Amino acid sequence: MSTVDLTPEEYANEYGESRQRIRSIVEAAVSNPTTAQSIASVTIPACPDWTLTNICSHLAGICRDLVERNNPGADTQAWVDRQVAERADRSLGSLLDEWDEYSPRFETLIAKHPRGFSGLVLDVVAHEHDICGALGIEGDRTSRGVHACMLIEARQILDRDLVAHSLGAARFLADGEEWLCGTGDVGLTLDLGDHPSGTWELTRLLGSRRSLAQLRAYPWQGDLDRYLPGIAHMDLPASDLVE
Repeated sequence: MSTVDLTPEEYANEYGESRQRIRSIVEAAVSNPTTAQSIASVTIPACPDWTLTNICSHLAGICRDLVERNNPGADTQAWVDRQVAERADRSLGSLLDEWDEYSPRFETLIAKHPRGFSGLVLDVVAHEHDICGALGIEGDRTSRGVHACMLIEARQILDRDLVAHSLGAARFLADGEEWLCGTGDVGLTLDLGDHPSGTWELTRLLGSRRSLAQLRAYPWQGDLDRYLPGIAHMDLPASDLVE
């Protein structure tokens, strides 16, 4: 496991930093005369059912709902779908303003209750790079938020899912760090030590942002197919996602 942990306050800060980067990215696209007219309806390849407006609606909506204690019920997807639908006709600027309004209080929640809310750091940083991919730009792939994402993937998701599927441990290496997930003997290893943005790439492949063909192309040691139920937490893209 990586020994470079973050404090609750640092997790909260990384949420806010990602929010600010997203605002800058979206505002730059809106101010560009060649993209301004169509930018709101750009499809997000990593979330193909969503446009840029939809993904900003999700980010603003989930933040506001949690601050106002409109917590999800048993059907989390319906909760998310409502947030997006309610904001379908809003401008990008108004969505970003709404998010800015509620985010400081949400960041306080993350700092006070990191086990309950730090997973949303993974959500926001993942969507930050989803947006970058849709706009054809390279975001900050070495931010501390990316490191936070890998910690959350390893400690909150992979540990749980590997055990739930009765799989052994899995080992991931990148950027001079190591994440050992699950329990028991290591049955799967992936070393991206030669990748220029290895930790970022791990967060993308472990966050279901790579197709099955792309997953199989990595230099795995072990039986990937046997481990897939423990490392693919959502449906994989039907076609390759190149970022």
